[in-house]
Amino acid sequence: MDESIENLPKNIIKSEMKRKNVSSKEMCDLLKKESERLVETSFNNKLSRGGFSAVFFIKCMKVLKVKEIKL
Repeated sequence: MDESIENLPKNIIKSEMKRKNVSSKEMCDLLKKESERLVETSFNNKLSRGGFSAVFFIKCMKVLKVKEIKL
């Protein structure tokens, strides 16, 4: 698999967090509204591994209020 495609979801999350000036801790707090119970360390580990579902990705985009993604 093309490594850039494999890393795309986590890179999108990281870039949107940076663009919106949202820290990992703040992201965990926002994700609680979407029934995700993560602490900062587990969130960062999840992003580093890149092993998360499409549902988790959509939840991240929702709490960051991202309406459109350009690939």
